[in-house]
Order: sequence, then structure tokens, then C-alpha cells
Amino acid sequence: MIPKRHRTNIALYLIWVIAALFTSTQLYLKTLEAGGTDTWFKLFFIQFLVWNIWGALSPLIFWLGKRFRIDKQTYYRGILIHIVFAVLVVLVYLALYSLIWNFLGTGSFSWPAFMVYFKLFFLNLFHWHFFIYMAIIGLVHAMAYQNELKQREYEAIELEKQLLVSELNTLKAQLSPHFLFNTINNVISTIEQGKNEVASGMLIRLGDFLRTSLQESKHKFIPLKKELDSVKQYLEIERFRNQALEVVLKSDQEHETLPVPSFILQPIVENAIKHGIAKSEHANRIEIGSEWKESFLRLYVYNEGPGLVQDQKDREGIGLRNTKMRLEKLYAGKASVHLFSVNDGVMVEIRIPGT
Repeated sequence: MIPKRHRTNIALYLIWVIAALFTSTQLYLKTLEAGGTDTWFKLFFIQFLVWNIWGALSPLIFWLGKRFRIDKQTYYRGILIHIVFAVLVVLVYLALYSLIWNFLGTGSFSWPAFMVYFKLFFLNLFHWHFFIYMAIIGLVHAMAYQNELKQREYEAIELEKQLLVSELNTLKAQLSPHFLFNTINNVISTIEQGKNEVASGMLIRLGDFLRTSLQESKHKFIPLKKELDSVKQYLEIERFRNQALEVVLKSDQEHETLPVPSFILQPIVENAIKHGIAKSEHANRIEIGSEWKESFLRLYVYNEGPGLVQDQKDREGIGLRNTKMRLEKLYAGKASVHLFSVNDGVMVEIRIPGT
């Protein structure tokens, strides 16, 4: 692929070639009308040389345009500087233009002939080439503004990504201590009840769970299978306190390779245990599943226990609120979380758009 700098140089060169084609054709038609004998190829060769003077001067003009910008702070100063440079550059151009015609006309350099050509070209062409210089300066500024706009857009996108990552990490940081403190409190409560073996088992499982959580917390997305494995580790901790806990997992293997936000199910499952199963003596069943529905992945967590009352519908805990915020930031509003009563329990449904 041609580098951008070379593409710009090629484009500028082609502009001067096209200009030579137009002016040589115009001169040839005038020559025919006046009964002249110059061929189109001869005129094109002359114009090609003449316009290539602008090609040779273009790098200098580009440098001047970048060095002396015309913006809000240097508007009048910049315009004045480029008017001066325009006069100087056009005078150099006309001098070289006259030199070429002098050699083509007489075959050698003649000061009187050179001055005749220079005066003729100065009176007839100065203003046109003055505007050519200004047009090149305008092109330089347009390209610079476009590059700056792209750079600002890139920086804005990068800043937005950094803010998003920071906010997501903050949300995850809120969830991890929330779970950890709850589990430690459960261990203390178990010890106070004299169930030391149960407490020991909980701490071992807690260590395994935290080790897995630390490994996966480095990733924004993980396969669904890893997320489910993490949830299983958490539920093994809960089984030490409630051995009647019945866990049902319904997930097709074909879905388990799909990416999901790390640590997305654990706070939902924790809420199901804390606000559902723990609130009823007869509630023991928790079901976690996934299915592909239309164009999104549906994850759900169902627990037996009391249904939702109006106060619960209106208020959200840390787990559910942060889960919604994470999904909002990760999927720009295309994901959703729904909480509702189902039969003799409560279900949380998460919908993640397919990739």
C-alpha cells in the first residue's frame, strides 16, 4: 500500500500534469486560430515544464503553510506573511517561466529577451499565480484541519474508552468487596454456631473462588462457560451453610463459548440466595440457564422464595444496579436486565445482543 505522504505527492503531481494538459490545449487552439505552426506536443512539453515549476515549489509552500498558520490567534499576521511570500514565490516562478521561454525562443540566454518575457508575464499572469499560491496555502490548511479533527476524534474515543474501563473497574470493585464481606460474615456466623468444619470448608472454597475471580477480573469479557464455573464455585460455598440447596444449570454447550461480561452472574445469584432462598424455609431451588433467542443471548437466574413486593420493585440493590450500569456501558443500551415474579419465586433475566 502506498504511504499517505507519497499519495499526497502523487496527487499534487497529477494536478500539475492536468493543468499542463488544459493550458497546452488552450494555447494550441489559439495557435490554430492565429494560423501558427506549433504542434500540440511542443506546447504540452513547454507547459509541462512550466507547471512543474509549481511542482518544485509546492514542498516549500507546504512548509510555509505549516510554519505560518492562519488561525484565530494569528489571523491578520498570517495573512500578511503569506501575501509577502506569495509575491516572492510568484516572482521566482515568473522568472523561471521567462527563462524557459527565453531559451526556447532564442536558444540561449539574452537579458533583453528575458526582461521582455518577464514584463509580459508579470502584467498578464501575476494575479493568476498569486491566487494559485493562496489556493495551495488553503489546501495546506484544509489538510491540517482535517488531520487535527481526526486526531481529536481519536483522542476523544480513546478518552471515552479509558473512562469506560475506569467506570467498569469501579463497578466491579464495588461488587467484589460486597460479596467478600457477606461471605466472611457467613463464616463468622457459622463459627459462632460451633460448625467449625463447615466454616473451614467455606474458607477453602472461598479461596478457590477468589483465585478464579482475580484471574478473570483482568478480562472485560470471558466465555460463558468460565462465568458458569465461577458461579458453581460460589454456590459450593453456599451449600456448606444450606446443604438442602438445589442447584440446576441449563446451558447448551454451543452457547458456552459465547463471550459475556466477567462477574455478571455472581451478584445476581448472590441476591437470589440472600433475598429469596434465605427468606423462606421451603425455598431451596435455584436455576441458572442460558438460551439463544432471536438475536440475543438470554441468561436467567430463578430462585424459589417470596415474590416481589412493590417496595422491592421500586428499589435496586448494589448487585442489580451495578449489573445494569455495566451492561449499559458495555453494550450502549442494547442489553437489558429484567426482574419479575415467577410462580413461587423470582427471576432475573439478562439479554445480551449477539456479536
